[in-house]
Amino acid sequence: MKYRQDIDGLRAVAVMLVLVFHFNLISGGKAGFIGVDIFFVISGYLITSIINKQLIDGSFNLKTFYVKRIRRLAPPLFVVLSITFIAGWTLLFPADFKELTKQILLSQAYIINFYFWQNINYFGLKTDGVPLLHMWSLAVEEQFYLFYPLFMVLIYKFFARHIGLALASAAVISFLLSLYFLDSKPEATFYLFPTRAWELIIGGLIPFAHSKIHRSQLTDQAIGFVGFGLIAYAVLFFNEDVNFPGYFALLPTVGTACLIFAGMTNKPITSKILSFTPAVYIGSISYSLYLIHWPVNIFAKMILEENYTLSWRAGMFALSLIVSITIYHLIENPLRKKRILASDTRLMYTYLAGLVSTVFIYLVVSLNNGLPDRFPNEVVRLAEFAEDKTQILDKCDHGNRKANASSFCHIGASAENPKWLIYGDSHAYAMYTAFDEWLKQNNESALFAFRHSCPPLFDVHLYRDHESCFNFNNRINALLENNSEIVNVFLVSTWLQAKDGLTSSSDKRPTPENSIDIFKKQLHLTIERLNDLDKNVYIWEPVPGAKESVPKAMAKAALINQPTDLMFQRKEYQTRFKFFFDALRRESEFIEAYFSPSKALCGSGFCKVSVEGTPLYYDNAHISKSTSMFWAEQLSTQL
Repeated sequence: MKYRQDIDGLRAVAVMLVLVFHFNLISGGKAGFIGVDIFFVISGYLITSIINKQLIDGSFNLKTFYVKRIRRLAPPLFVVLSITFIAGWTLLFPADFKELTKQILLSQAYIINFYFWQNINYFGLKTDGVPLLHMWSLAVEEQFYLFYPLFMVLIYKFFARHIGLALASAAVISFLLSLYFLDSKPEATFYLFPTRAWELIIGGLIPFAHSKIHRSQLTDQAIGFVGFGLIAYAVLFFNEDVNFPGYFALLPTVGTACLIFAGMTNKPITSKILSFTPAVYIGSISYSLYLIHWPVNIFAKMILEENYTLSWRAGMFALSLIVSITIYHLIENPLRKKRILASDTRLMYTYLAGLVSTVFIYLVVSLNNGLPDRFPNEVVRLAEFAEDKTQILDKCDHGNRKANASSFCHIGASAENPKWLIYGDSHAYAMYTAFDEWLKQNNESALFAFRHSCPPLFDVHLYRDHESCFNFNNRINALLENNSEIVNVFLVSTWLQAKDGLTSSSDKRPTPENSIDIFKKQLHLTIERLNDLDKNVYIWEPVPGAKESVPKAMAKAALINQPTDLMFQRKEYQTRFKFFFDALRRESEFIEAYFSPSKALCGSGFCKVSVEGTPLYYDNAHISKSTSMFWAEQLSTQL
């Protein structure tokens, strides 16, 4: 293929959007995730052009194609994964290091998107501690490179005259799948190849559209400006709240296709702008830059924590550029041009050796529990409390299955019929063992249920929750209406959903003020409905929490022999949850009793984060399992 500078310029636009978004360099740079969609279209165009030309002249060879993809993609990836491994060896405590090596192996095998589909919400809080999260898009592209050539060969063999129509049909099917599953399975839609393939195929349709549509230079000028406008609109008006990909992904993908299409024959103004020399150079290093930037960002954030200010983020942006330039000139470019490992056979042996080494390293780290000998025993002991949580509770986790009376967990004294229902969000889950022990001490039992992130409030909606929380609470309501033996209902939650602007009266995002108003209204209606059903209402007040993950912060402090600064003052806690206590006061005559974690922890004016050296939380707010007896005693004392 003839080299096009404007496509490298487009790569530069894509990678800069991603970096500005991930390093949070400007207040308006919230749409940078569309950079991945631009990359997808570019890849689809280039790969289709190559395969199509070779199929026409009879030179296409699957083995040669796959070897070239490995030569192009694998060496920089292996270097970045090695750098990430070394950083993890130095900085990560055993559990996190074990997790990292698993992600390195999955990245090397190009299947990590399946893992993230099951475990990570891209726009959620979990992403801050995942150094290889960005590898999902590389896995999608590699899966495209694996299956797409086979598809093209089959189409050429049986439908050679209709290849454009076949590709368009595949794109439409993939797009419709994306739309169909966007609400019900958003993570799958975001991470998986079948619902992302249409973006790559849009790029693949460009050569066929070009051969069918003859344009004047003026027409290409107009198409180029339309493409630029579509991308610019997405950059200016998209943010993390956009229901993505879905219809919204059409803007950056169609915009990119327009820019590529416009520059195929004529060279419109947009192509000349994209061919600006610095942009072309950044485009040429964009693959290495994309690979390295996210590990740099995540590890810097781990080290600097609250000191990870704009100046530091800009510095890490610059460091990513420097490292990517080094990888490009010393590894990526020499291998691609066969100045290193010129023999394809040697390349494949080296690649397989790297893959085998990755498997071996993963097994060593996994079987040795994250290699704890890297740290002193006390540091490891404290760090292990990050895994000090309740076991998986499939039966009462209503995020995994439909709720009915028989699917609830039965906790407490096993011989007693349940008179309690204890339910709520992940804070209820974290207290499972403490509630179980408390009930046994009082010879009582309860039905227990939870749904992560879902406050125990009837008729409340959560933004982007797709009605799951709403339906869960309605099922609880139905259970209580039909079960007169349950006389006590304990509502347990973080209660922060309201302050975070997530509680709503519909599936649309409210303002923070409206969210709190809706919370207050639904709390009143929930308590009123429970009273009407002759239920005694018990309220779990929010835990004070800590400024950061307690086990990791305590382990880090022990490692460097420095004190921690994790505790909130009682006044800070009261200010943070003022909205909650204001609402609670108005309902006090209708509530049987409250349980106050702050009463147990904040007597000195500061809210404790550990008891006798044991972290009270396995992160910054969820109760650790090892402190269950402490909490059971506090429940008995207060209730």
